[in-house]
Amino acid sequence: MSRREEGFARSEVLRAFRFTLDPTSAQEEVLLRHAGAARWAFNHALGMKVAAHQQWRQQVQALVDTGTTEAEARKQVRAPVPTKPAVQKHLNRIKGDSRTPDLPEGAFGPARPCP
Repeated sequence: MSRREEGFARSEVLRAFRFTLDPTSAQEEVLLRHAGAARWAFNHALGMKVAAHQQWRQQVQALVDTGTTEAEARKQVRAPVPTKPAVQKHLNRIKGDSRTPDLPEGAFGPARPCP
């Protein structure tokens, strides 16, 4: 086999396919509900992380106000950032049970955020 034929034997053929979804009205409603729920959960997790960062900033500012340098205050302050399991556990707690009108004891957030 010549080098030219050898190179040809090793080449790869790439193919692309394009698909289009054509859901029924009922399927489209379910897809939209799922996308909305996923977006809500993302925003909720982001909100928890932003709140933790704001708490950290407040603690740093409090130390700066007492005369500590900002660089030193940043090293001293430790505010826990919610982890994925902590966010998931909190979300499951506030989703609660549709048979009860209130949030579980110890849970924070808006009442019945996930009907």
